[in-house]
Amino acid sequence: MRVIVVGAGLAGLSATESLAAAGVDVILLEAGHRFGGRTRTVSDGYINGQYAESGAEWVDSIHWRMRDLMQRFGIKPLGQPMPWTTIRRWLYWDQAFYTADNIAALSPGVFRAIEQYEALADSPASGVQDPSRPDLHPEAAYLDSISVADLITQSGLDPVAQLFARRGSQGEFASDPENVSSLFVAQQRAFENSEVAKQGIEHLSQRVAGGTGQIAVALGKQLQDSPRITINFGTRLVAVEQDDSGVVVTADGPDGREMWQADALVLACSLVPLREVDFRTPMPSDFHQAFHNLGYGPITKTAVQFETRSWESGYGTTDSISQRLYDPSVDQTGSSGILMSYCGGDGGHQLTQYSEAERIEMITTDMRQIHGITSPLTGAFSRSWSAEKNYGGAYAVYQTGQITGYWNILRQPWGRVHLAGEHVATCTGYMEGAVESGCDVADRIVRAS
Repeated sequence: MRVIVVGAGLAGLSATESLAAAGVDVILLEAGHRFGGRTRTVSDGYINGQYAESGAEWVDSIHWRMRDLMQRFGIKPLGQPMPWTTIRRWLYWDQAFYTADNIAALSPGVFRAIEQYEALADSPASGVQDPSRPDLHPEAAYLDSISVADLITQSGLDPVAQLFARRGSQGEFASDPENVSSLFVAQQRAFENSEVAKQGIEHLSQRVAGGTGQIAVALGKQLQDSPRITINFGTRLVAVEQDDSGVVVTADGPDGREMWQADALVLACSLVPLREVDFRTPMPSDFHQAFHNLGYGPITKTAVQFETRSWESGYGTTDSISQRLYDPSVDQTGSSGILMSYCGGDGGHQLTQYSEAERIEMITTDMRQIHGITSPLTGAFSRSWSAEKNYGGAYAVYQTGQITGYWNILRQPWGRVHLAGEHVATCTGYMEGAVESGCDVADRIVRAS
């Protein structure tokens, strides 16, 4: 049996490994020239051996597949595990800086208001009996018809609390609250709650010592030694055709256009670039609609290294162009430090109109204004994921109507074509989901053979 896998990120690598372990011959096609997909650690240009993540950054305590991979390759977590909260350590509002102690003076009752808003958003999770099937929620149609923005309105939040809630959506879901289904929030919370209960642990998050990018690289290098696996970098999918006898894939590679035949095809990459592929066998209308319309969050991450650290520690929320600011180098050695701007939703998308150099200049100016930084800049990068042609966005977000309309359809095979990636995982939007989906789709193919 032969299977073609498209995409050498964590989903494609996990599918490839599982298929080869089951005795399947695998051809892995990757448009880029590296393993990792949307895990990409940047160290070039920084001093003191420091680094920052331009893509996926966190591994949670409940992400057991990722923890297993890290342990397997001797990769350690970094820093103390931390819980996620909507209200961060400090706030920059109307050109003034507020520490955690005086946020309440600016907005009396803000902490209680956010707690009530989160309770409203999270409460439907109890109706999701199976996190892999949120479309079976007894109130699925209603919950999928309202957005997170509707919940913010229902909560009657004051402007400061609204900013925290809005930045929370732009951070967690990479999208403005108007573009996030409340049923998607319920599904995410149901998954988290079920894993906490099953594993008997607290839900906490950590970074990866040395960066997340090394995880995919370690797995990819191991797969290169397998006689059952052929890996082709710089090979972009052009066309797909399938019938009862198999699937034919056409791709442009370093040596020109090539064709491969296989028994099955795994598309283990973002759907956005796949929308340009010539699928010569017509898709069913419902699959076509889901495939071409699933939402992706536009994230722009800009990481600026300064010669010395001189800023308030912890995550911060701003009403400025930077949206959220934090120090990804807080657990790294050296007197220098890195500040990261994490911009999602329209803010992240609007930054794509500027060059990388322009984005760095704009964000650096904002950082200096907020923190009063005078230290010299020693290195920087800015990556807008929606402008990356191989990805077209940071990760999937199910918009209103898309859980009931798309969730189950995208998780079923279309003939001999199977989808893998965080967008079709139960743990949507995370590295854990990418690994989950790759293993699951491989198991499905092997069982059906």
